[in-house]
Amino acid sequence: MQAGRVVRNIFSTVRVIALACLALGMFSAQARAEEMKPRVIVFVHGLHGDRETWVAPNGAYWPDMVRVDPRFQKSDVFVAAYPTPSSSGQFSTTQLAQRLWKQLKDNRVWDHSEVVFITHSLGGLITEEMLLGHPAEAAKTRFIVAYATPHQGSFVASLAKIYDSDPLLTDLSDNNDNNFLIDLEQHWRSTPAAARIHRYCAYEALDTAAGEGIGKYLRAHTRVVSYYSATYGCDVDTPPQKIMADHIGIVKPDGPKADAYTFFARVYHANPIIDVVEGVRDYKAPGLFVDCNRTNSSSDFQVAAPLDASLHEQVLSAEAELVDRDKIRDVTKPSVTKVDPNGVAHISYSFRGDGRGLGIIGCPTGHATMLVHFKIHSEIPEKE
Repeated sequence: MQAGRVVRNIFSTVRVIALACLALGMFSAQARAEEMKPRVIVFVHGLHGDRETWVAPNGAYWPDMVRVDPRFQKSDVFVAAYPTPSSSGQFSTTQLAQRLWKQLKDNRVWDHSEVVFITHSLGGLITEEMLLGHPAEAAKTRFIVAYATPHQGSFVASLAKIYDSDPLLTDLSDNNDNNFLIDLEQHWRSTPAAARIHRYCAYEALDTAAGEGIGKYLRAHTRVVSYYSATYGCDVDTPPQKIMADHIGIVKPDGPKADAYTFFARVYHANPIIDVVEGVRDYKAPGLFVDCNRTNSSSDFQVAAPLDASLHEQVLSAEAELVDRDKIRDVTKPSVTKVDPNGVAHISYSFRGDGRGLGIIGCPTGHATMLVHFKIHSEIPEKE
């Protein structure tokens, strides 16, 4: 008997501990969700890149500068990584794009409401390829700021692939028959989820010297990515940014006043975080009169929603009712038959005027007002 009580007490204690741990886990998950900011800035390095891609000669680390900058207080920062060994790499751009997507998924990057990218060189192409393969994630992506991304390939890659079998060099070559780059751009422009994503571009203004990284393929100072390749396909309403740096230094700002940094900051605030709000807005259309014993009806009574174009407002649905009714009868409940993309609701309704009295006094004019309840989607920019 005593042994049985001991066992029951042990099980009771274990159950309490388990419940406490479960509650703690739920609380921790909820806390993490609450701590997540609405937007995340993702850094994606280029060929042979790693953490050092973003480190300036004075030791300034671009992702850390963004983390502490109050201008980006509503954004998290994530630094992506993928394998591009210095020689004999085995992965194509398409394969690395899938690895990048999984890394972002595993780290809950896609849980944010909005995602923006800072990409260097090959990183821009990998990011675009990834978004083309994942339209749901592309729908969350507001813009990409691409630094020296070779949308039309690079002469250096064409030279390097002669003695290095890395498939990435084939994808990056500036040959006229580079089917990867041709298909990438064509698919980007023809895919709605991708075509709506802004692409802002910066280009290198200095030649790169022979040395480490991409420089190992060089024998003399060379422009790794030309102006035309770096700016091809980018948004035309924002001029490409000239950065007085070579291909390696273009993403190594030494402080918040450096051109690479201020260009991103300018683009970031030109595309503020959007708070999506859905609410009901009422609109009255008065003046529906009817003579006694007559009928006022319509199969296509139109009422336009008051919309604010600057907030990209859209009508999601609408309902209607007759209010302020006086001296009417035989009312058929109004029915919204359709809502146009421009927010006009088409309504069917019918009612008759009273006619129960005698003479002029007993046959007054009736009236009603059409009240429409518009459910509206609004995109409200947040201030940082």
